[in-house]
This record gives sequence, structure tokens and C-alpha cells, in this order.
Amino acid sequence: MMEMADHSKLSCRRIWLRFGGCLSIGRYTNINEGSEIRCDECVEIGSYNQISYNVRIWDTNTHSILDAAERRRVTEDRFPYFGYESERPATAPVKIGDDCWIGENAAILKGTELGNGSVVGFGTFLTNKKIPDGAKVVNERPVRVVSK
Repeated sequence: MMEMADHSKLSCRRIWLRFGGCLSIGRYTNINEGSEIRCDECVEIGSYNQISYNVRIWDTNTHSILDAAERRRVTEDRFPYFGYESERPATAPVKIGDDCWIGENAAILKGTELGNGSVVGFGTFLTNKKIPDGAKVVNERPVRVVSK
């Protein structure tokens, strides 16, 4: 089920709702091109959010982890449709508060809660995190020189 309030704009590449997932999007929220929402349980996106390009918002692992024999059986049975899932993979709800800014190429993954007014930096990867209201979040990535 999907519900979206008034004055919101979705330009995202893909929205997947499976296994009875519930997606809600508040008022005046903008989700830009290349972004993707995958919802197998629950994704709540509040109002007045700005979500940049190529952002991933997933409440799911997207695939169940099967042993090799079972994965081969499913692959052969469903060929040429790869990645078929007959049961819901591991999930945890995602909640994005109001007035958040999510930067390009960020990933907001299962179990994450963003408080109101949060800012998520470019390329930041969040899974199973609770971010307080008004926080600014970035990933630290050390630079490593591999050759001269």
C-alpha cells in the first residue's frame, strides 16, 4: 500500500512495494531522479523533505539468503527472471522525519530512523541507526594512496 500527501513530487527511478509493504510520504516532499525506494515492510517519509539524486531508501535486504542448491533451483525454475523472491527477506522499518535533507548517493537502509531536521551528507550509508533531531551525519572515509 502506498499513500502520498499533497504537493509532493516523486521523480525517482523505481518504487518497489512487495509482500504487503506500506509506504507513506508526507506533504511537500521532493524525491529526485535516480532514487529508489524498496519497501517490503514499512517506509515512512515525513513532510518537507528534500531527497537528492540516486538515494536508496530500503527497508529490506531485497533478497533472501538461500543455500547454493536452493538458489540454483529457484534460478533454473524462474529463468530468465533472476532474483525472484517467494518469501519476504529480512526487513526492519525505515522512518524519515520532517524537514530532512538527504544528500546525493546516500543510502538509508533497514532499521534506520532519521529525526526531524536531520541532514545526511553525500554518499552517507546508514543502516540500523537512530539519528536524533537536527543532527548532521556523514561517513568518514580515510584516503589511502595505493601507488605513486
